[in-house]
Amino acid sequence: MKAPVPESNQASSETLNSAEAPTPPRTTGALGLAFVLLLLLAGFALSAWQMLLLQDEQKTQAQRLIALTALQAEMDQSRQVLNDLVQEKTLLTKALQDVTIRIDRQAETLAMVRQQTTEQAAVWQLAEVATLVRMAALALNVFADVQQAMGFLQQADKALIGADGRESVALRAAIAADLAQLAQVPSVDRIGLYLTLGQLMSAVADLPLRRVMLAPKQNPPPTPSSVAGFWGWAHEAWDTLWLRLVGLVDFRRGESAPKPIPTAQAAQDLRQNLLLSLSTAQSALLRLEQPIFDEELRKVDAWVVDYFDPTAAAHQAFLTALGQLRAAIIQPALPSVEGSIAAVTLAQAPPVAAP
Repeated sequence: MKAPVPESNQASSETLNSAEAPTPPRTTGALGLAFVLLLLLAGFALSAWQMLLLQDEQKTQAQRLIALTALQAEMDQSRQVLNDLVQEKTLLTKALQDVTIRIDRQAETLAMVRQQTTEQAAVWQLAEVATLVRMAALALNVFADVQQAMGFLQQADKALIGADGRESVALRAAIAADLAQLAQVPSVDRIGLYLTLGQLMSAVADLPLRRVMLAPKQNPPPTPSSVAGFWGWAHEAWDTLWLRLVGLVDFRRGESAPKPIPTAQAAQDLRQNLLLSLSTAQSALLRLEQPIFDEELRKVDAWVVDYFDPTAAAHQAFLTALGQLRAAIIQPALPSVEGSIAAVTLAQAPPVAAP
């Protein structure tokens, strides 16, 4: 059980409560002051925070200003570089224009030089063709060498390949006509003829001389007489004397009398004459002297027929080769190249100016 509370204590507590009742105004003022202080502190804190933010913003602005200053400097440098590039471009454009003008002038000069070179080339080409044509005429008229003349004309025709102009076409036509005429000339194997003459010269020493033979119409030798004694001996003596008398005279008609048998010295001189005539025929072959060539071969043929044995194989082979040489023509009729020469002269003539 609880002990009863004494009344004095209750009365004292009520007294206390009644004494503390008028104190609430002081508490409200303190709270207001505290609130004001809190507001001031918050304001100061906010101001400090704003100051910090402002400082950060100033730092950022300062950094941006520095960056802008650097960027401005770089832009100024870039602008200067751009100005330099524009100036260089202007200078390059001007230099390019100068180079273009020089190139145009050089192109004009080159065109003039090319035209002059073309004209000079045409002149030199005609000069070369004229030289070749004249060389062909020299080979034909002086040396009678048809093959060499054709070679010169063919070279002249090749030199005219690609040449334009009526004169060049006429010149090629004239050269073609002369080549066609030269192609119809029979070829002469002068080297073969010369070597054949040399073989005949080496065969002269092997030719046998003609032997002593009875006349073709001489009576046959007498038969021995069957009569003995003086009358038989007289008959034999008479036949022998008759044969010797008949052999002194040749009664053939229309036939050439055989030449006398040469002596050893005469035979040597005869062989020397044969060698001399064959050597002369070789020289005439080289000089293209047809009459001398024919005359020397005719003399050789006559001497071989008259003084050497016709029945020997060497004699027959000699006459066969000699007959082939006598039938050869060492100087055929040659055409001229006057058509080509006239065409060259016409092509080299300066053009006549129109009135």
